[in-house]
Amino acid sequence: MKGQLLCFLLLAVAACSKDDPAAGLPAATHTGANTAGCRINGQVFVASGYGSGLSKVEGMGGGFAYDSAYYLRLNGKFGDREGSLHLFLNSVPRKTSLPLRKVYPLNQNTPVMPAAGPNQCKNYAVFFPNDNRQELYCTDNVHTGKVEVTHADLTPNQLVAAGTFEFTAVSNLDPAKTLTVTEGRFDRKQ
Repeated sequence: MKGQLLCFLLLAVAACSKDDPAAGLPAATHTGANTAGCRINGQVFVASGYGSGLSKVEGMGGGFAYDSAYYLRLNGKFGDREGSLHLFLNSVPRKTSLPLRKVYPLNQNTPVMPAAGPNQCKNYAVFFPNDNRQELYCTDNVHTGKVEVTHADLTPNQLVAAGTFEFTAVSNLDPAKTLTVTEGRFDRKQ
């Protein structure tokens, strides 16, 4: 009887871990672990980089910049596609003692960097697929989302920000094409 109960418990634990909705994504931490990931159209996308040798692209970059912005770049793969996901938050005070725990809506039409300077950009999320260098998917006033900064440490030589994100973005080449990003999380130390 004890053996049957043990087998049942082991099977139940295995089934739970297989059905875990966050399976394959990095843990949602706030320690400066330099990890990030999300689901793009249901497929796992982790900031792990891509390529090799001299053409190797690092998994994550960005952070506090321009004294009023937070910029995050995640490079990785989902399915058999490579790409780069960028989050840009304007009006994020870097030199303040105020808590930065805040929700930043992604709900306005805006130019994106590098086509525009940081002072011209509003909050946005954009995804650049590597298989079509002309196409990008960006949030706007119809295709919206949010970034929530859940932790920020502005201690000198620390600069850690962590949070969650989700959004829907539309193709610049075909307004009928969208992608959906869910379960996003990041934990970045500069």
